[in-house]
Amino acid sequence: MESIRTRRVCPPALANGLFLTAAGAYVVGLFGRMSYAAVMAELIAREGLSKPQAGLIGTLFFVVYGVCQLLSGFLGDRISPKKLIFTGVTGSALLNLGMGLSGASYPVMLALWTLNGVFQSLLWSPAARVFSEMLPPDCRKRACSNAGATYPIATIASYLVASLLLRLTGWQAEFLLSALLMLLAAAVFWRRMSYYERETAQNGPVEQITLSVQERGANGSLIAILIVSGTLLTVPGAVSLGLLRDGLQNWVPTYLDECFSLGAARSVALSVVLPAFNLAGVYLAKWLAARYIRNELLGTAGFMAAAGGALAVLCLTGTAHAGLSLFLMTFSSTALVGANQMIINLLPIHFGAVGRASSVTGVFNSACYLGSALSSYGVGFVSDRWGWTAAMAFLLCFAVLTLVTSLAGARRWGRYRRDI
Repeated sequence: MESIRTRRVCPPALANGLFLTAAGAYVVGLFGRMSYAAVMAELIAREGLSKPQAGLIGTLFFVVYGVCQLLSGFLGDRISPKKLIFTGVTGSALLNLGMGLSGASYPVMLALWTLNGVFQSLLWSPAARVFSEMLPPDCRKRACSNAGATYPIATIASYLVASLLLRLTGWQAEFLLSALLMLLAAAVFWRRMSYYERETAQNGPVEQITLSVQERGANGSLIAILIVSGTLLTVPGAVSLGLLRDGLQNWVPTYLDECFSLGAARSVALSVVLPAFNLAGVYLAKWLAARYIRNELLGTAGFMAAAGGALAVLCLTGTAHAGLSLFLMTFSSTALVGANQMIINLLPIHFGAVGRASSVTGVFNSACYLGSALSSYGVGFVSDRWGWTAAMAFLLCFAVLTLVTSLAGARRWGRYRRDI
């Protein structure tokens, strides 16, 4: 493998616009993923879905999403991000439209939401390629850090809108509004991204990259890259991270409703506390990464220790007080955002030099959402069978697993990573 590579990147004057275009499309695209979780408690309370049934819809979505993330990652290194993201947002919009018109038919919703996992998988890996390879080098780390805010922003907006619509109309309106917003976003994204691609091809500066010994030794093989970088064990760690992250976020409304009888609409509204603090957690992680964290896997271990500590206290306190439970869940969820920032947002930047940012992102994100699939059904099953304290203990076990796998690969990763 040659030791020097060249490629054109976006003109610096257009970097912020390119970032906002990709990040904005991803945020609106996430509405098509969040919409079901935001109204799941209402579907259980009003439409007769059992918790295992409701969880199975989410489980199949995340299984398909996770598996297709691998394909999306590979395609993202070979096909224009514009085409993949546009297809993902548009397809997901049409399926959300179908959910809103489904009449709460369980087989129909199960089929539509499972297919939605295919289109949603086309969003993040191509966006990560834009941030890691198309932006100028001095913009990449900041962009990937800021991109971590997209998930909590989308969650806050989706849950607030869902809370309002549940009071005024019904759960169907959440899907219908999401579909409309996504179709508009897809049209704007296609037009703006076409402009940035033309400007990069015609006026973009040429970046020269010198590959390290480890990068050359991997010879472009994805498995070899994961091994020499010390991130192979990050894959099962990402499974655990996804289980924890979405296990908390997706089930908090149902947890609050069942344990403290708050009602579906109020439980959804209170659940916005988690992503609101998660948004702060993104910028806390960004600040810590810029000043103190020189190894993303050690950073992940630190965040997982904090999340696990909060879950351990929650196991001990049980369901004694709504405010304390919400605080502990919020603290744990915020720490998980920091870990997610390390693995999903910051690690892949270092693989852009060998043209594997999208593929590596696809692998980690696939693993993360396979964990989400386990959480969607697993948390519902455990809580239904043994109660919510057992469900929190179930999540705590996976916090420990991610902590251990992060520490195991930290030394080798420290030797491989680039200073960005």
